[in-house]
Parts: sequence; C-alpha cells; structure tokens
Amino acid sequence: VGDIMLGTSFPDGYLPPDDGRYLLKPVERHLQAADVTFGNYEGTLFNGEGQMKKCKDSTKCYAFKTPEHYATYLKAAGFDLMSVANNHSGDFGPEARIQTVRTLQNVGIHSSGTTIQPYVVLRKGGVRYGLASFAPNRGTQNINNLKAAREIVSYLDSICDIVIVSFHGGGEGASWQHV
Repeated sequence: VGDIMLGTSFPDGYLPPDDGRYLLKPVERHLQAADVTFGNYEGTLFNGEGQMKKCKDSTKCYAFKTPEHYATYLKAAGFDLMSVANNHSGDFGPEARIQTVRTLQNVGIHSSGTTIQPYVVLRKGGVRYGLASFAPNRGTQNINNLKAAREIVSYLDSICDIVIVSFHGGGEGASWQHV
C-alpha cells in the first residue's frame, strides 16, 4: 500500500474514534491475504515530546505524531514491512524517527529507510524479502545518492529472493500533478 497515517496526537484532537482500533478493519482481510504486506508510515509513532520541525508557514505545516500503541493495529491488520523514508518521519526530530523504528520492530514489523537502517531483510514463508527505502529528506536514506542506492539494491539482490525498492518523493498539490 502507499502512505499510512492513522491519526495524530499533535495538535490535540486529531485521533480517530475508538482510539483508531477499527481504522484498518475494512481492508484487513486483503492485507492479511498477501504474501507480504508493505506500506509507508507517513509520520512518527511516538509518545514523547521530541523537537517539532520548524516551518516557514505555520498555516501549511503538518506534523504527525501517532501514539506508539497504534503500531499494534498495523501488525494486527497484517503489515510485515514498513518504510519510514518520507517527509514526515522527522516531524519530531531524530528521537521520534528512532522510536518509530523501535516501536515497529517491537510489534514485529520490519522497517527501513533511515540513514542508520537503509534496508531490512525479512524471511517469511521460506522466502527472503529485502526492502530498501529512499527519500530526499534529512535522516532518511537519500534517494539522490544513486551510488549508495545501487550498492544497497545490489547487496539485497545477492542475498534475497525478492527485493522491494520504495521511494517517497515528488511534489504536492495541483501544480505538481505532472510529476
């Protein structure tokens, strides 16, 4: 699937009804039926304060901080792999990005896309999957570093049965529909 953001506790009042428990129920059977289910977590899974990003225009600034326990909803829905390489993974600083990866790992979802962890390998059903995730944002594996991307993908190709490459990039809004 594509971008996922289950709600944000920042600012207050933007979490879904029933604590988000049922958000993924309508698609759960499809996600669970896949050999492997992958998505891009567009934000942070973070209970701390962190350091919120600075924005040029506060009326167009979005910062996503989802409670950490929402990761259990992602796992229950069937997610195996998650990219954290995107423009919102740093919304509350490096501490939140690290905690997001840790939180996903704690519920059994493998993740990639940070400068610390640009790729991950998952073995499921006798198949070894490699996931490499890229974005042009600080703290993520840089999509524009083609030499590093080639090295990562080549390495995963040498040790995995299936290699999944994800990138999060492009423009937002009507003026960018040609991208």
